Amino acid sequence: MDLAELKAAPLEGLTDEEFRGKFAQVLLAAQKDRQENAIRYYRPASEKAAATFESDARVLAIGGGNGSSKTESMLALIVACATGIFPDHFAHLAAKRFRGPIRVRIVCQSLTTVLFPTILPKLQWWQWTGVDKPGGERGHWGWVPPYCLRDRLWEKSWSEKLRTLTLLCRDPANPDVVLGESIIQFMSVDQDPADFASGD
Repeated sequence: MDLAELKAAPLEGLTDEEFRGKFAQVLLAAQKDRQENAIRYYRPASEKAAATFESDARVLAIGGGNGSSKTESMLALIVACATGIFPDHFAHLAAKRFRGPIRVRIVCQSLTTVLFPTILPKLQWWQWTGVDKPGGERGHWGWVPPYCLRDRLWEKSWSEKLRTLTLLCRDPANPDVVLGESIIQFMSVDQDPADFASGD
C-alpha cells in the first residue's frame, strides 16, 4: 500500500469500519517498514554509543559493562557502512562515513556461543532482539535490510563454510543504485593466529 495515496478528504466520508480497515493497512505498512528497514530506525542507547558514529578516529575501541550496547552500536555502524543504508538519526554522517563496498572482519569470543546465538540474529531482518514482544518499543529487528541480501535471501548471502556475509552496497544518495558488494567475515579469538594473517 502506498501511504502517499491516502488523502484527508477521502477519509472524511468513510464509515467507522472502513476507517478502521484503512488504519489497519497503515499500521501493517509501518510495521513492515520497521522490520525491513530496522537500520534506518536505529537510535543510539546513549551519547557514548552515538560517539561510535560521530567519531573521526581511525581506530576506535569501545568498552563497557554487560548490556551497555557495545555490540549493537558496532553492528549498526558496520551494517550502515557496508550497505550504504544509514540510520535516519545519522543520515548527515553518510558522506563522512561511507566509502563504498568494504571488507570487514568481526572477531568474537566464540563461534558457537557468541556468533550463532547472539551476533547473527542481530543481523537477520526477520529476527527480533529485545525485551518486548516482536515489534515492541524495547528491541529491534535484524539490522540488515532484505534488499541488501543477494536476491533478498539470507541463504544466498551467508556462507556457513567461510563464515562470510556478502551484502549489496547501495549508494546512500540513491539506494536504487548498487555500487558493489561488501563482505563481512566472522572469526573467533581462539582461532590459530595464522588464520588472521591472510585477507585484505
